[in-house]
Amino acid sequence: MATQIPQRTAKRQRLADEKAAREASSLQAQGQLGPSTETLVIQFQSGQDGSLLGPTINLPASTGQKELQAIINQLRRQLKAAQGPKKRSVDDPAESDDDDDDDDDDDLPYAFHVDLQQLSASAGVDTEEKQELVKSNARLPINDSLTQDVLNAQQAKKLGLSQEDTLTVVFEPQAVFKVRPVSRCSSTMSGHASPILCSTFSPTGSLLATGAGDKTARLWDLDTETPMHTLVGHSNWVLCAEWEGRERKLATGGMDGQVWVWQALDPNFTGRKGWLSRTAKQVDEEWQEQQKQENGDTTAADTAQGETNGKPAKMGVKARRAARNAAPQGKPLCGHTKWITSLSWEPIHLNPTNPRLASSSKDGTVRVWNPTLHRCEYILGGHTASVNCVRWGGEGAIYTASSDRTVKVWSADGGKLIRNLNEHAHWVNTIALSTDFILRTGPFDHTGRAASSSSNNNNITPSYVQPSDEDAKSSALNRFREATSSGSTPETIITGSDDHTLFLWPPQINGFASTPKKPIARLTGHQKSVNHVAFSPDGKKIASASFDNSIKLWDARTGKFIATLRGHVASVYRLAWSSDSRMLISASKDSTLKLWDPVKTFKIRKDLPGHTDEVYCVDFVADKVASGGRDKVVKIWRH
Repeated sequence: MATQIPQRTAKRQRLADEKAAREASSLQAQGQLGPSTETLVIQFQSGQDGSLLGPTINLPASTGQKELQAIINQLRRQLKAAQGPKKRSVDDPAESDDDDDDDDDDDLPYAFHVDLQQLSASAGVDTEEKQELVKSNARLPINDSLTQDVLNAQQAKKLGLSQEDTLTVVFEPQAVFKVRPVSRCSSTMSGHASPILCSTFSPTGSLLATGAGDKTARLWDLDTETPMHTLVGHSNWVLCAEWEGRERKLATGGMDGQVWVWQALDPNFTGRKGWLSRTAKQVDEEWQEQQKQENGDTTAADTAQGETNGKPAKMGVKARRAARNAAPQGKPLCGHTKWITSLSWEPIHLNPTNPRLASSSKDGTVRVWNPTLHRCEYILGGHTASVNCVRWGGEGAIYTASSDRTVKVWSADGGKLIRNLNEHAHWVNTIALSTDFILRTGPFDHTGRAASSSSNNNNITPSYVQPSDEDAKSSALNRFREATSSGSTPETIITGSDDHTLFLWPPQINGFASTPKKPIARLTGHQKSVNHVAFSPDGKKIASASFDNSIKLWDARTGKFIATLRGHVASVYRLAWSSDSRMLISASKDSTLKLWDPVKTFKIRKDLPGHTDEVYCVDFVADKVASGGRDKVVKIWRH
C-alpha cells in the first residue's frame, strides 16, 4: 500500500519555505545563483506527468536555466534519499550491474518553460484578445533569466503577470544518453610495421584511421574490427590524421612535410559503403576513361565490336576485382619545408560543400589549402618558431599555438591576424576549443546519424547515406548553435605550455576588436610540461595531461581547479572524453590505459592493461575506445 503524503500544515509549510530559502542561499553562495533584489515565488511541475516537485520557493528574478537545473537536480536527489535505497531484483541482472550504480545521482539537463494556458486559466482570462494571445504562443521558454524571458515578455505583460503571482515553472528532461564504460579488449589488430603515432575515429564512429612510423596510414573497419585499407604515399613517418566533418575525406600529415588528402571511394555514403570498395559502375567508368586517354578518340562502333586498337573493350574478372578493392587514392599538398604538426578542417556549418584544410608545421607557418583544387589559398606566417597546433573554430577564426610562446587568432576569410595572445612563458604545446566535439562530428550525432530536412518519414537520414549539402549544413549549424547558445558555454579556448601552466581565454569572436586579450584564468598545478588538453563534449570541464604523471580537471567556465586524477606511474600522453562527458580515458608511457570517473569519485573506474609498451594515442567514440603505441598494434576496447 502506498504511503499517503500528509497535507501541509502552516508549520510544515513554514519549515519547508525556510529550508528552500537556505538551499537557494547555499546555491547563491556557491556562485550558482546570482544576486537579485527582485524575487518570485516558483512552483516546479513535471512536464511528463504534471506532478509537483517540492514546495514553492522564493527565487531571485535573475535566476536562469543553469540555476534552475541545479535546483531541480538537488530536489530530485532529496526525493530519492527520502524514498530510501532502490530494491534490487535477483532475477534482473541488469539492475545489479555495478557500472550502472548511482546513475540517478548524475545531474541531468532540463528545459524550462512557463505554460501560458495554465497561467491564463489561473488568472481568469476571459477576453478574446488574451485567449488568442495564448493560442498563438502557449509557452515562454526560460533561458537567460526569469525577468528577461517571463516578466518582460509581451505575452506575460498582456496577461497581467506580476511578481506577486505564484509562477508554475514546467521542467522537462532533455534528450539524455549514457555511454557504457569500456571494460575489455575486444580486438588486437596488427598491420603496422612501426610504432603507431596517431589514431582518430571518423565522425560517424564506424571507421578508424591510424598513422605510423612505417610511412603508411591505415583504415580499420570498426563494425567488423578488421583492417580495411593501407594508404601509401608518405615518404616518412605519418604524424597526424584528421577526418573531414562529413567523412568524405581524410587528411594525413607526415615528417616529409607533405599533407595527403584521401578521397572516399563513394562520396555518397559513409562508413564501409563509402570507403570499403568501389562499385562496378565506378570501376567501368574509370577504366573507360583510362582507355580513352591511352587510345585517343574511339568510335562507338569499335567499342561495340569488343575491341579497341586490338585490346579488349572490357575488363577481366581479376582486374575488375582488384580495382574494386583498391585503396582510396590520395594526392599530396606540397609547400611546407618541415614536418607537419597538426591538421584541422573547416567546420561543416561554414562550408559543407568544399571545406578547406589548415595545416601547421615545424617551419613556423600555417597553410590553408583548397583540397579540391589542390592549391594553397594563403599562408599564415606570423609565428617565429614551430607552430605546434592549429584549430579551426566554429565562429570563423583559426587558432594557432607556437613555440614562440604565443597564441594567434586569425580570420579564416583571407588570413588576417586578429590578435596575439602572449601570456605563456614557454612553448605552447596544445590548444583545445570548447566546441571541438561538435566541430569534429559535423552533422552527425552521438549515434552516427545526421538529422535531415528531406522527405524521410522519421526525418532521419540512414546512417550509411551521406546527407545533402543543405541538410549537412543545417544539422551542423543547429548542433553548433545549441552548444554555444546563451544557456551553454560559448566557444572558448584553452592552451597548455611547457611552462607547466594552462590559460583559459575568453571567446575570441572573429572581427570583434573589443574581445579582451587577457585570459579568464591562469591554471597552475602541474609540475612538468602540459602535453595535452581537452574540453568535455558538453563544454563544462577541462582535462589536462602532463609529463608529471597526473591528469587535472578544471571548471571550463571559471578555470577553477576541480581534482587531480592520479594512477599513472609515467607520463600521460593523450586524453579522450566519452561523448556523454561522464568518462575520461588516458594513454600513458606506463603502457596502460585508464578509465576515469571525472564527475563524482575522480578515481580510476577501470584499469586497462594490455599494451606491451608505451601507448601514444587513444580515441573514444560511442562505447568504443581505440588505442595504439610503440607495440605496433591497434587495440579496440568495449563494454
